[in-house]
Amino acid sequence: MEYAQFNAQQVLKILRRRRRLILIPVVAVVVICTLGAFLLPRKYESSTTILVQRDEVLNPLVSYEMAVTMASEDILKTFNEIIYSTGTIQTIVDSLHIAGSEIITEQDRQELLKKVRKNILTERPGSASFKITYVDTDPVRAQRAVKLLADIFIRTIIQVENQRNEMAVEFFENKLEELRQRFDASQQEMLTQLQQHIQDVPGTEHMFNAQLEESDQNLRDINAQEKTYQQAVGILRKYPDPMQTDAGRKAMYELERMNVPYAPNLQPLLNKYDDYSNRYTPKYPEVQKIVQQINDLLAVMQSTIENEVDKQRSKRLESEQRRAQIISEMQQSTVSEQANEDKESSFDIYRKLYNEMKIKLEQARTTRDLGREQKNQFIILDPPLIPSEPSKPNRLLIIFGGLGVGIIIGLLTAATSELLDTTMRNKEDFEVYQKPIIAYIPESSTVPQQ
Repeated sequence: MEYAQFNAQQVLKILRRRRRLILIPVVAVVVICTLGAFLLPRKYESSTTILVQRDEVLNPLVSYEMAVTMASEDILKTFNEIIYSTGTIQTIVDSLHIAGSEIITEQDRQELLKKVRKNILTERPGSASFKITYVDTDPVRAQRAVKLLADIFIRTIIQVENQRNEMAVEFFENKLEELRQRFDASQQEMLTQLQQHIQDVPGTEHMFNAQLEESDQNLRDINAQEKTYQQAVGILRKYPDPMQTDAGRKAMYELERMNVPYAPNLQPLLNKYDDYSNRYTPKYPEVQKIVQQINDLLAVMQSTIENEVDKQRSKRLESEQRRAQIISEMQQSTVSEQANEDKESSFDIYRKLYNEMKIKLEQARTTRDLGREQKNQFIILDPPLIPSEPSKPNRLLIIFGGLGVGIIIGLLTAATSELLDTTMRNKEDFEVYQKPIIAYIPESSTVPQQ
């Protein structure tokens, strides 16, 4: 059996013959798509673009080359993890009241988090820029969600960096204290050895001992004062809004008993706060006024104490240099052959390590202080705006897409019906299917006249 060959005229005949099979799917699909385009909820998109400057504060715990690489990649790697984290999504749900006032089960809450997570879109337009988009049926809520996501991202990055810097400072402070103890022990051993030798030099023993005692006492006073200041600064940094929590209020009472600047001014405010808080609620205007006065005073205290810490460090450095000079003079006043070479060697090693660790600690503190201004590292290139027109659904695209799909379905239906139809309509069909011709019936006949 030979397969039928179709020409253009036959194709046109088939289309005319199967026009109903073509039109019905086209009309049906177009009607369904049109209804869907107008019945689907209209969704609005709001987006923002954040630029991260490349002059990040480097991690002092690693080498410079490694720190540059880490600073360039850390934020890039954690971008999606922060945006799509459960904590971030839950904050969006709670802040925008997406769940409503009804109480939902844990399963419903998880489904809601998944739904909200699907509304968030992120992309990387450049190597140091991030774009956050939020889709919602409410244009105002879409804009608020994008702004909130950007704030959460920036705040989380700054919090992580500050925590890392604080840990670096704490690490170097502990190492410095450890080296200081070893350095002091080695120094004391060498001093004992030197004092035994200078006894042979008349008039020098009492002079050096008096100078050393004065220097040691000065160092003890400076270290004690610096420790008090650092403890106070630690309390102020740990509780930026202390009157909101029991632990913060307790820390304030501990702070006002310390020997730090403005501590006497803090006591009457705390007493006044206790008096009013026992009689009124926290939202009472007088209570809020006192809380604001306390916060303002704490800000001044923190700035002043940080400056005092810097001054104490300078004084301690001068005292340590003076003490080192006294020891150097003691070494010069003795016969070099009489000194214990092992103890001197150990003393020099620990002194070098101690001085190097002090430099690293200052670098870590500088990094920490610069990291507190890290919010300037993030620049909002495109602030989120309230969208004026919906982005979804695209009605024209849906309707014309449905038209194209309907035409394809109609043509496939017509072609399938034509191939499965065994009706013979002309003599060529008999030749194709190799069937015998019994008789010819003319297409039109003339009726004989009576």
